[in-house]
Amino acid sequence: MLPTWRITFAFISFSLFYFVSAVDRGNFKTCNDARFCRKHRALKSDEFVHELLIDTLQLSSDGSTVSATVRNVQNNEDLLLEIFALKDRSMRFKINEKTPSRKRYEVDMSLDQTPALSTLSMAHKHGQVQITLPDSLHITVTPKPFRIDIYEEGTILVTLNSANLFLMEAMKPRPSKFHRFVSWISSLVPEPDKPVEEHEEVDQEHENPDEQAQQADEHKEEEPKEQKQDEPWEESFKGHTDTRPFGGQSLGMDISFIGFDNLYGVPEHADTLRLKSTKQSGDPYRLYNLDVFEYELWNGMALYGAIPFIMAHNEKNTVGVFWNNAAETWIDVDYTTASHGGSTLFGAASTPKADTHWISEAGIVDLFVFMGPRPADVSRQFTQIVGHPFLPPFATLGYHQSRWNYNDQKDVHQVHENFDENDIPMDVIWLDIEYTDGKRYFTWDSPKFPNPTEMFKNLTAKGRHLVLISDPHFKKDDDYFAYKEMLNKDFYVKTKDKRPYEGWCWPGASYYPDFLNPEVREYYAGLYSRETFKDAWTWNDMNEPSVFNGPEVTMFKDNLHYEDREHREIHNIYGMSHLLATFDGHLKRSDFKLRPFILTRSFFAGAQRLAAAWTGDNTADWGHLKVTNPMLLSLSLSGMTFVGADVGGFFRNPEAHLLVRWYQAAAFQPFFRAHAHIDTRRREPWLFEQQSMLMIRDAIRARYTFLPYWYTLFYQANQTGLPPMRPLFYEFPADHSTFAMENEYLIGDALLVHPVTEENAKSVEMYFPGDKTEVWYDITSLETYRGGMKVNLDTPMHKVPLFQRGGTIIPRRFRTRRSAILAIEDPITLSIAMNDKNTGKGLLYLDDGTTRDHLQGEFVYMEFTLENNILKSKILHSANKYKTRVWLERVFITGWKFRPSSIEIHELPRGEKSQLEFFFDEKHNILTVRKPAVNLSKEWAMVIRP
Repeated sequence: MLPTWRITFAFISFSLFYFVSAVDRGNFKTCNDARFCRKHRALKSDEFVHELLIDTLQLSSDGSTVSATVRNVQNNEDLLLEIFALKDRSMRFKINEKTPSRKRYEVDMSLDQTPALSTLSMAHKHGQVQITLPDSLHITVTPKPFRIDIYEEGTILVTLNSANLFLMEAMKPRPSKFHRFVSWISSLVPEPDKPVEEHEEVDQEHENPDEQAQQADEHKEEEPKEQKQDEPWEESFKGHTDTRPFGGQSLGMDISFIGFDNLYGVPEHADTLRLKSTKQSGDPYRLYNLDVFEYELWNGMALYGAIPFIMAHNEKNTVGVFWNNAAETWIDVDYTTASHGGSTLFGAASTPKADTHWISEAGIVDLFVFMGPRPADVSRQFTQIVGHPFLPPFATLGYHQSRWNYNDQKDVHQVHENFDENDIPMDVIWLDIEYTDGKRYFTWDSPKFPNPTEMFKNLTAKGRHLVLISDPHFKKDDDYFAYKEMLNKDFYVKTKDKRPYEGWCWPGASYYPDFLNPEVREYYAGLYSRETFKDAWTWNDMNEPSVFNGPEVTMFKDNLHYEDREHREIHNIYGMSHLLATFDGHLKRSDFKLRPFILTRSFFAGAQRLAAAWTGDNTADWGHLKVTNPMLLSLSLSGMTFVGADVGGFFRNPEAHLLVRWYQAAAFQPFFRAHAHIDTRRREPWLFEQQSMLMIRDAIRARYTFLPYWYTLFYQANQTGLPPMRPLFYEFPADHSTFAMENEYLIGDALLVHPVTEENAKSVEMYFPGDKTEVWYDITSLETYRGGMKVNLDTPMHKVPLFQRGGTIIPRRFRTRRSAILAIEDPITLSIAMNDKNTGKGLLYLDDGTTRDHLQGEFVYMEFTLENNILKSKILHSANKYKTRVWLERVFITGWKFRPSSIEIHELPRGEKSQLEFFFDEKHNILTVRKPAVNLSKEWAMVIRP
């Protein structure tokens, strides 16, 4: 252990660095710094050959699983291959050691439930194994060299190990010092054709094992550098040494997508939406949750979260793969053709091929493949495995105001009063770490926050909420109740020597709960029921975990968790295990009645079941505003749908122009929160000059008008996995122009938005997706554009390019309230954009916005259709107890072709009807129907007569 003064110095140095400096990439590993990544990346196609042993093939009694032995023909190590047929055009492949010296870690935290099995059949043909699945899918397994090809209707789409890069290092106990010394001596023996006399007496001189061990230590520094770098038993980086008592246990496999040249996913990275090729230049994409502040842009450097999922797309098909592994993982990407390497095994020489190489430090191969065939199908298939996104409380879709830190209780009161004085809606105020008593979570700084209960009441009286931060490090202080209780219960992560691990974070010396232990999660969950915390929502930050004096600002890989699991095996799910405890705490404190809301910085696949996420410590510059789009789109495609970025940038001070544009962008992204560093200037909207404040207010108000639509999209995500924020290709899969587009995107299937992200931009080039039958309406000017058009649009400071798709119906609210929850029973306006067929379609979801009663069916879900001049509502689901007062206030139809003679509404099924007031703007083809006044829990029909 380092002396206290050195640790203190390291903590102070890092803290100052965190406050004043951007990221230093030299403090974080490249692939070449990691032995296992270096080893796998250096493999050649003919170096590691595996063979499937045909006579070991077995089909399970239920017809769902094929198993067989795969042998490494170079070292005769045997592996167990299992192929599972899953429902909904999905499959699973697992490869593990048959007789491991220690059980390898298998991730189950990511899975929502045990995947539902389907059936398959197996046959031997022409020396290959043919596996037939439902929906015209089949798998061909080639025994030697071992390869798996996946087909649909005879067309190969995905292949595993076609480049023979599959390798799984067998775990082995570390040899004694004596054996290591003998091995080293053997490496010094010259080739047989060289003189050996001077070396012949070596073994006789050192027969004493203790003396040999001592000699090994003495010669440690004399070992060749290359040998030390590839030594599997330990590795050093920046003064930190990682010991490996089980040696190398890495695994890797190449996965190719045949016919595809567009890959997306593997967040989190500050990079383009379409994954770049990494083979010829730079490092692979890295997945290793890290605390990286003021991160660099446009590269594959690891950030706070890790979702090992890729979606591949072309004009005809979309497929996906999920590499269920929580260890440090690197992914190489390369775009080639079927003839790459001199082979046309996968079709014509010009057939595109996207190659990936997945490399993990530990665990097993646990690979899910999703066969689409469309993007929405892959999202559904993936989230059926890892879980659908949670349905957030309605208020959390509004605007959130945060900074590190609001000074005291009076400051909090003044901030939310100022929102009212300036007529700016706001739903949630956030408190960062300074609210605590000396960074002791679940305590209050009493002089600054003397009456938290009163503070809560003042907020809730105006329909607002409070979020409190709770990080996963506990100050080492015998007078701190939570630290002491967990120490006495032996609840902390341990060092390799099985002592409680001490690292440094905001409180100074800190201990880290072992959230993999169910008892630890249960204890931690109980902390949220403390009297002055039971009504607050939660922000789980620093949960990568961040350790200021640790390697790469995180925990040692040889630390030990529950059941003696090494940290290297579970690193990327540590944050998720923290979330599980917090989510459980929220449920229990309300007797499972209220919906939790949690924001997390660290995440893994499946975290969308529990929390929202944001992109971490960004910077107040135009580049960070611009990269927000592809970062959020990548997360959305990968199942993490409630996502956003700190408005204005966490670090530094945005000038007014940048801040206004950031608000305008964030108002049309899923999670909408302003946040800033403690050393930045205050930047609440009213602190800027009047014109900027009004444009910020307009952006926030615009967000609130679309909340019914956002809420409906989040319900769809909760049911099907469909992301509310979507890249253009998601809805227009055959439009090749959209495949790499990231500067504009869709909200659901009905809104197209192009945030202005360039400094001093006077215009943007807008692309309207789809063919010429698609119509797009400017949401403010109502000007129309056709699919396939590229238009240069003026973007004065007040303008956000926003368009509604023809043929869609969007529910909106136009009454200005101080918070979302106060408007939840306000009437709805239907905004209808006509297409060439004079039809429209849309959905609306309503519930109480706060409770979990929707899980018992207490909600109303309806569909609106406009066809043959009749606008109808159809109740898709009705509630038993939930009664809504929401009524239809207005119908606004753009693209209407004639002046009606009359409009009447019929309440179904009784047939009662009434005449309605309307106004038709012939010049702009806009029909406005006033006060239909029907309750939206009932079915009705509005007849528009020529």
